[in-house]
Amino acid sequence: MKLKIYRAIFIILLLGAIILIALIAMKQWKSMENEKENQEVIETFSNVEIQNSETVQLNGYDVIGIVTIPKIDIQYPILAIETSNPEETKEPMRYGIVRYWGGNVNDYGNLSIAGHNNYNGTMFGKTKNLEIGDIVELTDLTKTTMKYEIYDIFVTDPNDVRILATNDETIREVTLITCTNGNRERLILKAKQIIE
Repeated sequence: MKLKIYRAIFIILLLGAIILIALIAMKQWKSMENEKENQEVIETFSNVEIQNSETVQLNGYDVIGIVTIPKIDIQYPILAIETSNPEETKEPMRYGIVRYWGGNVNDYGNLSIAGHNNYNGTMFGKTKNLEIGDIVELTDLTKTTMKYEIYDIFVTDPNDVRILATNDETIREVTLITCTNGNRERLILKAKQIIE
């Protein structure tokens, strides 16, 4: 009798392990497909001359720029969305980095962009490795790339809207936002344009 119970438990655990491995493999495959799509969009964005009414899109969202962070080897399209409601940003954030708040890429003021903190290091998953003084590059629709230097890094509550404020309209600033601590807090990295 005990042998039958042990066999049943073993079979249940084995099936559970197989299902878990399949789910992890599927998630990894989706992540790799998403990374491939992002690189194709970046290549298109970089190589195509965009006219007044033309746009480059990723899964139905307009690409308004590219964010590059050399230290952690990431480069993603920045997607335009019409809301800063966290519930409505979930879908576009599956595909790329989103403009959460602010004007256009490289405009004066504070542009806040948000991305997932993926366990495999994609999207903003490696931003926790950045330090004050590291460089963030933003490329806008005119293909102008500007460099920004990180000057502040902190963790805050998800409802802290102070991070979106523009304190000085005469400077260009970017705020990188990602979740941390099981989505209970936000890692914030603030950077100002480097004037050369």
